[in-house]
Amino acid sequence: MVLRDVIFWDVDTQADFMLPGGKLYVPGAEKLIPNLKRLVDAAREGRVFLVADACVHSPEDEEFKRWPPHCLAGTPGAEMIRETRTENPLVIPNQAGVELPEDLEAHGHVLLEKNTLDVFDNPNTEKLLERLSPQAKYVVFGVVTEYCVRLAAKGLLERGRRVALVTDAIQTLNPADGKHALEELTAKGARLITTEEALALLNQGTASGRAGI
Repeated sequence: MVLRDVIFWDVDTQADFMLPGGKLYVPGAEKLIPNLKRLVDAAREGRVFLVADACVHSPEDEEFKRWPPHCLAGTPGAEMIRETRTENPLVIPNQAGVELPEDLEAHGHVLLEKNTLDVFDNPNTEKLLERLSPQAKYVVFGVVTEYCVRLAAKGLLERGRRVALVTDAIQTLNPADGKHALEELTAKGARLITTEEALALLNQGTASGRAGI
């Protein structure tokens, strides 16, 4: 089991969403990159365990009936942006029967693949969650607030985890929908924090109280 007090959860910080010219670019998402880099740098430094989820699609996926094709497996658009990419993550594919290694800490970074909006549709997400400390604080960031960020945070909350959303490291497509999503999540128990407060959580002692998770 990964016995960490804090776990960072990165949602969909992939080129097709984050960068102008991406197949499903989220306007303004690139402005998050400095804060996203600071958060992921903490994982690179070994200060926090990082879970990321990422869209990995095939051309026939149902999602393309609603959205333009994006994050196709093997394309540059499906790659995490340079600032949120780590070396040698443990990639957990979206298929049943995957055996997780005994020592998740040896990787420091887990990447869950998905082909729907909801990371919990990957049958291995539940299995991973069982291997992470149930007492940990989950700090969620990425895109898009009212879609994949909402579903990741909601799934964690519904499974009894403590969740915080990093308000200056998430981005919405529709401000009204994003506001509604945050209201829904805070009503379920999520807390809203900043990048500074998220990083302060990694300093044991006073930080937990300051961020209020």
